[in-house]
Amino acid sequence: METRHRIMTVALELFAQRGFAAVTMEDIAEGAEVTKGAVYYWFADKDDLGRDIQDDLYRRLAAVAMDEFDPEGDVLANLGLAFDAFLRAVGTLGHARFFLRDAWTIPALDEGGRRHQADTAALVRGVLDVAVARGEIAPFDTEVLARILLGAWVEATLLVLETGRRQATVAVVEHLVESLRPGAGALVASLPGRGPSPTESGT
Repeated sequence: METRHRIMTVALELFAQRGFAAVTMEDIAEGAEVTKGAVYYWFADKDDLGRDIQDDLYRRLAAVAMDEFDPEGDVLANLGLAFDAFLRAVGTLGHARFFLRDAWTIPALDEGGRRHQADTAALVRGVLDVAVARGEIAPFDTEVLARILLGAWVEATLLVLETGRRQATVAVVEHLVESLRPGAGALVASLPGRGPSPTESGT
């Protein structure tokens, strides 16, 4: 397992430095100071290795986010805290930040990414179901809402990975989440320039 960990660490560094496509299994074996056979003992090919690295990173990030959840606390506040913790963790991952950013464009890793998205959507939907039951958010379709929120979080994460603008991004995401509270829609509609459209007012 120590050898496997070293292989994954070196592979992540090389992927961040050169890009996923430019790195070979021979490069990884040389960097990890192991034989190519040792690399293939643990991983079927480079795609398999990349997916395992991606999976490890997502699990670590998810664990950090989940640590912020208080089962008895306000659900929407929990979501905001979890996302902020997730982004803080992304910022401390060094080489992993670049791999996560580039992984969205690597077809070989797309399947794993979609699986993680589906798992996360199911988790968020469960949290939203609790919020609806408590009356903490308006009674939206939680399956639809979970997908939309997850899409926003994915784009927000990519923005932070590309620009480093975490504080501004978190502020927008927290505002989006808070807008789900009952009565928040009326507040938005009352803002200047946000009154009902002619269609909505029946004129």
